[in-house]
Amino acid sequence: MIEFYLLIAALSFLVLYFAVKKFSLNIDEKALLEPIKSELYPQFCDCIDGKIRELKEGVEGQNLSLKNPEQKEDFLEKLGDLSRELTFIQTMNLSKKNEQIWQKELFDFLKDLENLILEFLEQGEEIGDRLRQELMEAFENLKKE
Repeated sequence: MIEFYLLIAALSFLVLYFAVKKFSLNIDEKALLEPIKSELYPQFCDCIDGKIRELKEGVEGQNLSLKNPEQKEDFLEKLGDLSRELTFIQTMNLSKKNEQIWQKELFDFLKDLENLILEFLEQGEEIGDRLRQELMEAFENLKKE
């Protein structure tokens, strides 16, 4: 009688083992078949970093006017800090496939960038709007690729 229960337990274990294995393979297949959008966000970070460089060059080349010209070095330093923060965000989230994490991090970052532009640059609202539009177009183009 004990042998019968051991046989039932062994068969139950095998059925359960193969069911779990089949389930995990299905999940892996779905993950592989879904389009990986995680490449999109690091590329978008590169676009944002390019826009930060353009802002630096605009201020250094005096194409963009500061509200207070004496704060030029402070503004450039804060742009450099933001660039390093963006690199940190990009590096820390590179292995993460979660779009919500990327979106939250980048939304917060872009809000900081916009606040910096509004604080230091003359015509900050216009520049911020133009930057927002250019980044939105760049993001849409990256999604199409």
